[in-house]
Amino acid sequence: MLGLIAARPASASQDRGGAARPEAPPTTTAPAALRLEVGDPAPPIQTSAWVNGPALAIEPKRERRIVILTFFATWSQPSRAALSALADLHSPNSKVAVEVVGITADDADAVRSFLQKRDKPLGFRIAIDREHATTTAYCEAAGVGFVPYVFLIGPDRRIAWHGHPLQPELREVLRQMQDGTYDRERARKLVRGSRSAEQLQAMFRDACANEAWHAALLALNALLETGAEQPRLLRFKLGILLRELDREEEAGVLVEQVLARYAGDPKLLNSFAWDLVSDARAFSRAPRAALKLATAAYAADRDDASIVDTYGRALYRIGRVDRAIEVQRRAVELAKGKHKVAHARTLRFYERCLALQREFDERTLDATGPAKTESPASGPGGSQSP
Repeated sequence: MLGLIAARPASASQDRGGAARPEAPPTTTAPAALRLEVGDPAPPIQTSAWVNGPALAIEPKRERRIVILTFFATWSQPSRAALSALADLHSPNSKVAVEVVGITADDADAVRSFLQKRDKPLGFRIAIDREHATTTAYCEAAGVGFVPYVFLIGPDRRIAWHGHPLQPELREVLRQMQDGTYDRERARKLVRGSRSAEQLQAMFRDACANEAWHAALLALNALLETGAEQPRLLRFKLGILLRELDREEEAGVLVEQVLARYAGDPKLLNSFAWDLVSDARAFSRAPRAALKLATAAYAADRDDASIVDTYGRALYRIGRVDRAIEVQRRAVELAKGKHKVAHARTLRFYERCLALQREFDERTLDATGPAKTESPASGPGGSQSP
C-alpha cells in the first residue's frame, strides 16, 4: 500500500515496520444499511445559524435550481481546497441556477474567522449544522464519515449524485442535469463505483491528521473491501480500535481473525504483537490479545531475535519479569549488530527490575516481620503491609 500515513518510529531494539499510529473530533459511523441513495428525497437542512448569506430551504420550488450541498470542516485542508473549486460552480443567476451551500459542525465564530482569512471570498452561503442533525440525515444515512463530501440535489429535490467534491463525476453529472441528459440509474452506478483506493487513502490520511478516528475507521474498512494490502491496514485498524476508540471487544475479534488468517506467518504476527506490547495504552486495553499474538509468533519461530524480544516484552508487561529475562537472554544470543546491543540493553533493564522487586520484597518482609499464626480466639489482626 502506498504510504497511507507516516509510520511511527520503531523501537531501537527492533525493526518491525513500525506501529502505524495516525494522529482528533470523531464523526458518525456508518449504519448497517444505507438509508440515503441517489433518487431519494433530499432531507431538510437543519441549522443553528447561516453565515455569508440568507437561509436556504430544501423543498420543492417552481424555479429550476440545483443545489450542491457541501459538508466540510474549517480545520480540514482538503475541505479548503474543495471549497475553492466549488466556488467556480456557484452560478445562482444562470438559466439552470446552481447553488453551492456549505454546511459544517464548526461554530459560527470559527467559520467567520475562516472566511476572513481567505484570500478570495467564497461567494456562497454556509450553514451551521444544528447538533449534527443534517450530517446525520445526509452523511450518516449514506454511510459517509469524512469531509469534504457533497450531495448534488436536483430541481425535483432528490439526490442526484454524491461523492468527494473533487471527483470528476460531480461536474459530469452537473452538466447532464443542465443539458437534460441526466440518467438517474447511471448516476447511482457512478456513486457505487467511485470510491477508488487512492481517494480512500486520501480520506484516511485527512481523518488521521485531524484525529477524526471514526472517519478514519470507515475509510479503512472501505479500503479493506477494495482488496488493498490487508496486513498493514489491519494493523492501522487494530491501533485505532484500541488506542483511540476504546473498542476492546471489536479489537479482540480482529485479533482472533488475524491469528487464524496469518497462523503461518510468525513475522507478521510479531508485527501485530509489537504494536501492542510496545504501546502502554494499547497493551492496557488488550493484554490478553497482545500476549496471544506474541505467544503465537514465538511458538512458530523461536530463532528470530525480534520475535523472541517481543515475547519477552509481553512477559515483562504481565509481570513475569523472571521469565522475561530468560527469554531476553535468548534474544541477545540470536541478535547481531545494533540489534544485539539494543536487546542486551533491554535485558539489563529487566534484570534491574527483578532486583528491585526482590529488594522491595525483602524490605516489606523486614517492615512487617515474620508472619504470625492467629489463634482461633484472637480473630483477625496483625499489621498490614504498606
